[in-house]
Amino acid sequence: MRTLLATALVVASASAAAAQAPSDYSGDASSAPGMMPVQQPPMDVTPCNRDRDVMADRWAVGLSFGTLGIAPDSSPNSTANFDIGELSLRFRVTPHLELEGSVGGGHLTYGDYTQSTTKLQTAALSLRYRFAIEHNWNWWLMGGFGVASISDDHATQDQTDQATRALGQFGLGLEHRWNHFALQAELKGVAMGETKAEKDGSVVYPQGTVGRTSSGDTLSGGVFTLGGSYYF
Repeated sequence: MRTLLATALVVASASAAAAQAPSDYSGDASSAPGMMPVQQPPMDVTPCNRDRDVMADRWAVGLSFGTLGIAPDSSPNSTANFDIGELSLRFRVTPHLELEGSVGGGHLTYGDYTQSTTKLQTAALSLRYRFAIEHNWNWWLMGGFGVASISDDHATQDQTDQATRALGQFGLGLEHRWNHFALQAELKGVAMGETKAEKDGSVVYPQGTVGRTSSGDTLSGGVFTLGGSYYF
């Protein structure tokens, strides 16, 4: 009987030692019998949407469409609206700074959405400063100078040249970019000086219906466009 009792105590002690929880062991886990060191998986520390090298594709071509509303500064309520299109070519000089050359044009549109023969033509050189450049969503501030001409479809080249005005523009834009393709929206304020004919003191017709309320009139307004770009 005593032999059976002693045997039972030995078996119980061995079972308790084998069932001891790993957390109860205070020694080195790597040297504990039957214990393997647990390795933690490496953590991904790459920031979200910050893996794009914006200098890899430094050129971009863009095409946008929208509306330009403009009025003589002497008669700000006499707004004329033009449906316009714009083609641009951009080069990224630094990660944040882009140089942009653009040409655009369109026709004066009446309230019933019919177009007149009065046309607008523009050409400008601008700078863009981009923010959040490595993210899919990024935005920019821009400013630039160029020339604009408002004339009739049937005007001669000399008449169109005489209707040329100095152009200044400033604005901001928002873009969503994938890899090579992007969609954008841009809002700009524009200002136009006197025509070349007005500076020379001559009058050349036809010149269009905008900015002819007085001699030497200047124009100002705004532009909103939507479009896309391809980076290469």
